[in-house]
Amino acid sequence: MYDTDIAPGDTTARHCADVHVPRALVHKSADREVLLSTVRPLGDDRFAVVPRWPQDHLLHHRAGDGTRDSLVVVETMRQAGICLSHRFHDVPADHAFVLHGFDFRLDAPLRDSGDGADVLFDVVLRRVPGSPRRFRLTAEADLVVGGRTVGHASMRWDALPPAQYALVRSRSAAAAAPFDVTDLTAEARALPPAAVGRDRDDAVLLANLGDPSAGWQLRADTGHPALFDHGSDHVPGMVIVEGFRQAVLVRAAVGGAGALSIDSLQTSFLAFGELGQPVTITAKPENAHTYLLAARQGTRTLATALASVGAAAAPFGDLLARAGAVAC
Repeated sequence: MYDTDIAPGDTTARHCADVHVPRALVHKSADREVLLSTVRPLGDDRFAVVPRWPQDHLLHHRAGDGTRDSLVVVETMRQAGICLSHRFHDVPADHAFVLHGFDFRLDAPLRDSGDGADVLFDVVLRRVPGSPRRFRLTAEADLVVGGRTVGHASMRWDALPPAQYALVRSRSAAAAAPFDVTDLTAEARALPPAAVGRDRDDAVLLANLGDPSAGWQLRADTGHPALFDHGSDHVPGMVIVEGFRQAVLVRAAVGGAGALSIDSLQTSFLAFGELGQPVTITAKPENAHTYLLAARQGTRTLATALASVGAAAAPFGDLLARAGAVAC
């Protein structure tokens, strides 16, 4: 089912937990990973996007009081950008999406009724003027919960035809220096789930390198059912973003801060991460509530971010409190 009938200016949209946009429109293989219920045009490049959020997910938890992990905003917005690009901006299905940046800010805890039925992403998506053969797009969205605006998100990306994407990837792969990962991989041990606000071993993306100043190794398991739902020839941006989130929580605990959640994130993606080569995540405090993050592969910086944190709701706070400080 895919419903796009709506009167111009009407921001309402129907939600159904068992209904979702086609998997192909959000580049997913499994139904459970599709986070969009309905998408409807409002006119003038504006769209009402209603999510389909699970009660629980490997990475997108919902606390007992209804508070969501804020990174569900990132994945929902990412899927919305892909879906709207294909459906309303005529981006061909064979085009690859290259994310340049993502920002979000929450002004209040993200607390929904349980399945996203009372959540609306009020999105304005525009194609950047330029060559008619080039798809460069931007999206801005107000996040509305229960009729109240609680945050904002934005995203920037290109959609590239197969030949152009292959050229970009070949140049990127050539720039990545060969690296012997044998010793590093053998020594790196995954952090405890509670240390990164998770309750499952397979949700932990950081491994201890043994040197507190070196950061953590990113665990990019290509068999992961959520982060590698479909095949990829590089380290997905969402893997890096989740690594950033976990690094902030660990660094905050080492610094003696209480249980925290991410209230805002400004991310820039600079280069492709090659699979099979180690990625290091670092997190440095800018002040008591802000952390500067970087993902590096050899001498190349793949992505940077600035994250702001606030008090976490249970169960995230309970998990982190039980973990205590963890060696970096």
